[in-house]
Amino acid sequence: MARKVIEKFEIGGISVEIGPAISKDAGLVLVARHIRESEWFKLLVDRLLAAIATSPRRCSGFKKRSKLETGLLALIGGLVMGRRNPNAIARSFILDPLWRVTIGRFFNQRDLSRLVELLAAVGEGPLRRALLASAQTGQDHLELDMDSSVLELYGTQEWGGYNTHYQTFGYHAGWAIDIRTGKLAALWLNEGNAFTATGQADQLTWILDQGAQVNLARFDAGLIGPDMLQAIEGRVERFVCRIKSNEVLDRLASPMEPLGPLYAGAKSYAEFSYGAETWEKQQRVVVRFQAPDGPDGELVLFADPERFYFVTSLEECPAEVVATYLRRGESERVFGEFKGTLEPTFRHQEVRKNGVWALLVALAYNVLGDLRDQIPKPEKPAKVRVEHRPDFLPEPWVFGFHRLLDGLTQPVRPLLDRFRDMALRVSGELRKVGEHLHLYVQPDILAPVWFPAIARE
Repeated sequence: MARKVIEKFEIGGISVEIGPAISKDAGLVLVARHIRESEWFKLLVDRLLAAIATSPRRCSGFKKRSKLETGLLALIGGLVMGRRNPNAIARSFILDPLWRVTIGRFFNQRDLSRLVELLAAVGEGPLRRALLASAQTGQDHLELDMDSSVLELYGTQEWGGYNTHYQTFGYHAGWAIDIRTGKLAALWLNEGNAFTATGQADQLTWILDQGAQVNLARFDAGLIGPDMLQAIEGRVERFVCRIKSNEVLDRLASPMEPLGPLYAGAKSYAEFSYGAETWEKQQRVVVRFQAPDGPDGELVLFADPERFYFVTSLEECPAEVVATYLRRGESERVFGEFKGTLEPTFRHQEVRKNGVWALLVALAYNVLGDLRDQIPKPEKPAKVRVEHRPDFLPEPWVFGFHRLLDGLTQPVRPLLDRFRDMALRVSGELRKVGEHLHLYVQPDILAPVWFPAIARE
């Protein structure tokens, strides 16, 4: 069937034909299929229907499974496609017929806002369980990194506050990420000036109470305390957390500090038992001594080493314990990618509404990650850490650096925003042929195999 030409002219010897507008969201069909087929989504709809059935609130037709399912699909799918609020999602239904066909229903801004209000009233629990289930998909256990970061606010919202550490106004959000898959297992909002450990122990306890098996947990400094140790005891076998220096730790570590010469970058490790007054029992503590760099990164000699302390249940040697902890830097990168790709915005004054919106954004992030995992992954040489000790330095001082080893490779994944732009935001033309609808898709020329790879999932 020939395309209708609206206008035709010539530029520089090239004949230009302008036809009707086509969709730039052909990937929405892949997103909708993936969400509909996910077990966590089916359980989410079931749990919400049960909660709505007992709620005295006006439900605006969302007691019907079809409307609730398509409404959730519109919100989560819209966030995956880069729409940042219900109004932007609703405009897509008005401007692009592919949205109504793919979702299965037309939604305006009022419909979607009412759904968010309903979720704020009865949906926080089901959404939390859905997020955890999405992180568990295909996994027999979780390995969690837990920390907190600021999500910025640009208005007057309940619990909004200025965080002096980040020097930013917003929510001090806590999060838990599965370090093997990079998926969010939990996300919650705290007051902007809340302490970094706020809610961490409660969230871990809740995750464990849902039946999740956590084989490894890592925490940043400030998160370990009697409540966290109680949450871990007997339920998380392996954990490691950095703890801040204090006089007792420094006194215990002083006899173990190695003698010089102390070149910049040199490191040494030791361990001892330690228990704070509020802890029920003593824990293993690993200390890393590291000689600091001089001005402008210059090598220095006879520098006093810095001390870094880690409380852990790991049985590995001290150097490996520290290496395990330092790998949590990947989870900080993941949360940075979450913020950079989804750019979560909070437009409600009530923190309860913004809390469920944060959970919807987190679900969208996990969906994006699932779809990205379906595309071919080229390999490149991997960077590996090599420890080297000059002959004139005594054990156990080492210098750490990276180099590329031939034959050792690792899969390369594109950044999520690049993946979304090249695999999901692709051109597609919706045509009706007889009684059937056809979507003609034109994959991005820079990543021609990405859309077909996901389509054949």
